Amino acid sequence: MEKLKVITNTDEVEVDLVVLAAGVRPNTSFLKDTGIEMLPNGAIVIDDEGKTSIQDIYAAGDCATVYHLVKEKQVYIPLATNANKLGRIVGSNLGGKNEKFQGTLGSSCIKLLDMEAGATGITEEDAKNMNLNYKSVFIADKNHTDYCPGQEKIYVKLIYNADTKVILGGQVVGKSDAVQRTNVLATAIFAKMTTEQLGMLDLCYAPPFARTWDALNIAGNVSK
Repeated sequence: MEKLKVITNTDEVEVDLVVLAAGVRPNTSFLKDTGIEMLPNGAIVIDDEGKTSIQDIYAAGDCATVYHLVKEKQVYIPLATNANKLGRIVGSNLGGKNEKFQGTLGSSCIKLLDMEAGATGITEEDAKNMNLNYKSVFIADKNHTDYCPGQEKIYVKLIYNADTKVILGGQVVGKSDAVQRTNVLATAIFAKMTTEQLGMLDLCYAPPFARTWDALNIAGNVSK
């Protein structure tokens, strides 16, 4: 079987896997002379009702911004979850209602071969750029008890306020159960929970699903 190759204009490199990653940008160049407020990348700035800076003009989806609950500003995060929620809000408001978007945490996930990963809130790099007084913790644990088939390693990183211990962001990686634990972290961040509360959070336990102290409990308890 012939080896997979990446061929450039100067070389050929044998590889086991090729990952093609493409960025996303809003297709809003047709609006550049309208005076509508946009971010430098062209994303249309909207408020929590989907209104733009021009009266009676609304926007939603991958062309528009969303309000980030931790960053406390409008940002560009082109995710289907945000697009669907804001699309529903804009549609309702065009019909005469007064609904508001409660904000996003940029929660996202990916599966690559047999690995899955999720992220929510802000990253450590975000915390640095925001000049926050923060701490971070990284733990390696297991997804469930060792006497049940399918036990795998799972890794959790938390970013939290160094003074209040309020959780600001988190990432989870593993072969099993990483993304659903990220969903728990999204709920914790939305509720402004502290690391102490996460450490004692009453999460489900049964040998096939977790250990008596879940990986998220462990991460919360070691966040001093």
